Amino acid sequence: MQEQVLATIESEKLAIYVVWEPILRTDNARASRKATMLVPDARARHYWIDTEALGELFQPALGLTTEPAWDVYLVYPPGGTWSDVPPAPEFFMHQLVGRLPEERLLDGEALAQRIRQLLQ
Repeated sequence: MQEQVLATIESEKLAIYVVWEPILRTDNARASRKATMLVPDARARHYWIDTEALGELFQPALGLTTEPAWDVYLVYPPGGTWSDVPPAPEFFMHQLVGRLPEERLLDGEALAQRIRQLLQ
């Protein structure tokens, strides 16, 4: 993702929020600090949350019912407003094979193209 998306979009208007939460048994605060190196972009803000609460909060926006949202890339247009529940993203991609639409499987080039469109 870093090479295909973030490295190809130079706009400072792009805000990146990366949330790490305990999905796998090896996920913890220490592992999340190491994982920040996967997204070293200066525009990225990294957060560790020690529960699956945020992933569960995003379930309805993505149509997930049996597990929290994770390994998802959510795109929101500038200036959007949120209430207590996150709105559905303008666009999203994922790596949750068999649990979300196959046509939305992560494709870095397609994700970068959609982000560029929203930034124009």
